[in-house]
Amino acid sequence: MQVINFKSKPKQTFFAPEWDYYLFESYLKNVDFKALASFCLEKEEEIINLKPTLINGKPNDGNTGLGLNNTTARFDKYNFLKFENENITIIKKEIIKFHNQILDYFKQPLLNELYVQCWINILREGEQIKPHIHGVYPDTYLGGHICVQCENTSTNYINPINQINNPEIFESKNEVGKITLFQNNIPHYTSLNNSKKERITIAFDLKTENKQQENFLNLIC
Repeated sequence: MQVINFKSKPKQTFFAPEWDYYLFESYLKNVDFKALASFCLEKEEEIINLKPTLINGKPNDGNTGLGLNNTTARFDKYNFLKFENENITIIKKEIIKFHNQILDYFKQPLLNELYVQCWINILREGEQIKPHIHGVYPDTYLGGHICVQCENTSTNYINPINQINNPEIFESKNEVGKITLFQNNIPHYTSLNNSKKERITIAFDLKTENKQQENFLNLIC
């Protein structure tokens, strides 16, 4: 497990900012990612046929800039981990395993419940995900993604405090099998996909409780 930490230097004045943000990376080895990529592409049309959530009359693509004709604009309309597939079964177990490693790193007790909302991002040539944030609310927890298929792309994470003047950015090269978990208030975006091969990732939000959100799945049961 690789630990990446945006951490401030010691304060020298009372009003100086402080920050301490984490993201974690590892690799999944027991998943057939070629088969999983094919499965994602097979499900693409079915997902896009779902009616997207509208905010002020416009489709909600999570502020990614991908627009209406993309699976990302249905991120809250389905849960990819509910599809029946042997590789998805493995991924659910691996998410829990990696999550528990992170809790152990901070010497935190394991949870009795852990809920996930999961979707897929499919970026074709010339597409990219713009800077966005998954959550800034009191119950904000962890977000994550898994690289299923990629070619010369990266995901970039921005220090939440230092975003404007010479922003502090951690560039993570996308590699098949890489799983990343991060504090869900960390802004992030992708590089441009310049390949004719689709860039496919599985993205998800983790919650410690389910507030009657129908598509959330309890990973611990």
